[in-house]
Amino acid sequence: MEDFGPINPSLSRPLDVHRWSDHIEITQLVRGVFNLLTTDEKLRIESKSNNKGRASGYTHLKIVLLDLFVAWKTDPELSIGVARGNDAYKVKSRYNALFISPRIRDVIDLLADHDLIDKIGGSYNRQVNGIGNRTSRIRASSKLRSMFKSTSIESYDLSLHHNQECILLTDQDIDAEGEPIAKKRLFLEYEDTKEILKMRCDLQQYNELLSRTFIDIPTLEEPYVSRRLSNGKSQKVPIDQTRKFVRRIFSRGDWKMNGRFYGGFWQHIEKDLRKKIYINDFSTIEVDYKGLHAAILNARGGIRNTGDIYSIKKLVLPTFNDTEQRSIIKLLVLTAINAKSKKSAFAAFRYSQPNGSREKKLIDIQLNQYLEAFLEVNPSLEASLCSDKGIGLMYTDSQITSVIINKFTAMGKPILSVHDSYIIGSEEVGLLVDAMKEATIEVVGVNLEAKQDRISYSQLLPFRQHDRDYYLKMVLNLPGNDEKTTQYKERLQRFMLSKNSSTI
Repeated sequence: MEDFGPINPSLSRPLDVHRWSDHIEITQLVRGVFNLLTTDEKLRIESKSNNKGRASGYTHLKIVLLDLFVAWKTDPELSIGVARGNDAYKVKSRYNALFISPRIRDVIDLLADHDLIDKIGGSYNRQVNGIGNRTSRIRASSKLRSMFKSTSIESYDLSLHHNQECILLTDQDIDAEGEPIAKKRLFLEYEDTKEILKMRCDLQQYNELLSRTFIDIPTLEEPYVSRRLSNGKSQKVPIDQTRKFVRRIFSRGDWKMNGRFYGGFWQHIEKDLRKKIYINDFSTIEVDYKGLHAAILNARGGIRNTGDIYSIKKLVLPTFNDTEQRSIIKLLVLTAINAKSKKSAFAAFRYSQPNGSREKKLIDIQLNQYLEAFLEVNPSLEASLCSDKGIGLMYTDSQITSVIINKFTAMGKPILSVHDSYIIGSEEVGLLVDAMKEATIEVVGVNLEAKQDRISYSQLLPFRQHDRDYYLKMVLNLPGNDEKTTQYKERLQRFMLSKNSSTI
């Protein structure tokens, strides 16, 4: 049997309690595990069934097994973080649609007693404000993996987000990937309004479209990539069909703050890798707005951006060339728009840079030189920097994204968003550029300029417009059909057979 050694706490994700399936193979799997329990153990997990509105112990068992199955399918070494506190499972919360309660701890303990899971305890560090705290980790044991291997279904054959809330309200600020900056997940309860119901309906339709869409990278043998974090550590990012669910998250307990679309593996990988994404086995193009937040601020002041707002005519420091300087200024300005002070902006800029990089070594005086040089060219933006404007601008760009996503969802055409940029099949770029123009006119009142990273399929010279192989190899530098990995082709075939099957 496979032996992966001890659990690696860093290779983990939180427990997801929104897994569900009525497939006969899943029913047989759960029943088989339940039957391993003694009569007293069955009574132990069912004894609290009088708690009104709470799921049964059997339902808890099913959900834990389903999430262990999905984790195993994603990466056999991947573990699941499980909170042990009572406050982690609010039964009547809109964020807990399957009514999971603290009895899930009894289910996990029984699975461990029967050697069905590997498990390590959590840790708590009282001295550093929660930094270093860790929930317990669980992973399917070799015994349970053998039971999983007897099934023929794929993880995306399950309902992976059964009744899961996709409109979230938090009192915290969150990072670019939708994670709370305070490192503690806390979402607020709220009452539905007509506007919220409309947002939810739109997003549910979008998520349904994504669930029917095959999104992958054809050069990958294994369905994951590694990325280097700012602390120098490496992290696996799964590239698979279970990582496509999108949510809107509003911050600071305010429906006019943030509201961006989060989720999807494409938001967790670098832009150069996003260029290799295929949607339904066809190449894509990414189109984004030019300096969107700065452009919105200028538009509100009656100023129209022309050219590249982040490029200035002089070199501020001789140690960086024009291209490097532009990257520094762009990130610094975007950070300053979100910051409450220059000091916090400079600290956040350095924090985002890789360890050992020259950018990370820039001191406050040097970063201030870059900021001042930018403001010499764009004096109208001075009042908007380091004044906490970013969270409101995120709401504005989320409105723009909502218009664009809804338009393409209504046409049944998949589109992927990375906040102010959009990935679409290369044959649809013209349609996207028009939609982006219409969206900014509708939300901001002016047409804000968009730019695409590469020429689209429809923009080829007329005599090349039907030569897909030429387009892929010579224009996009992507593999033709004969160069896609065997594993990618198999993933595509399994997905298409699953979606075309009426038995799942």
